[in-house]
Amino acid sequence: MSLYLSRIILNPRSKAVMHDLGSPRELHKTISRCFPPINDKVGSPENGRSTPRSAYNLLHRLDRRYDSFVLYVQSSIEPDWDRLSPGYADRADAKPIDRLYDGIRVGDRLIFRLAANPTKRVGKSDSFSNEKFKDPKKRRRVDIRSETDRIDWLKRKGEECGFRLCEVKLADGVPSVTTSMKPVLSFRHDKARVTLGSVVFDGVLEVTNADAFRKALENGIGTGKAYGFGLMSIAPARQ
Repeated sequence: MSLYLSRIILNPRSKAVMHDLGSPRELHKTISRCFPPINDKVGSPENGRSTPRSAYNLLHRLDRRYDSFVLYVQSSIEPDWDRLSPGYADRADAKPIDRLYDGIRVGDRLIFRLAANPTKRVGKSDSFSNEKFKDPKKRRRVDIRSETDRIDWLKRKGEECGFRLCEVKLADGVPSVTTSMKPVLSFRHDKARVTLGSVVFDGVLEVTNADAFRKALENGIGTGKAYGFGLMSIAPARQ
């Protein structure tokens, strides 16, 4: 699979940017407009998936840098950022990264950043005593609020996704990962209000299963991928 990573420096003076920053759903729509249309229209992918996010494996993350915002977008085809509104971006570029991912090997240590929506499924009172809540799909999702529980969530994801968190040398057993809370995302989707907890993880990991890790990088980690969660950025960690 081809993969591209784009970096867009947003123009903070743009009214369209300010509008999108206030609504994760609108930002998602703006990103999607820079990819070919689907649903039996021109550019429809062969797999027939129904949304640009799933058809082109779109992942994105919004980082704040002092007084500006940087938008990172990962996709399976190259986007056309000229479709953005005039003045929306001060700079936009895209580069292929599939060869970088192909070079990942077991034992590699990488610095990472991940914006995620850590959640768990619970039944009434979280006891699961009621028979109908024994089916995980019938349990509702709730945000994980404790920092310890959020790191435990990332550890479990690592077991699934082919990596483990490295440990701080001066404190045995303490993961070298930090979490920072971002404002809760709250917006309307059709007639319902959606509220999503937002956490940024920064740290160092070690690859334990290269194939699983590459798949996680391509597909994203956790829920809420349409709203800026799941994209993990990586760079080699210096020894």
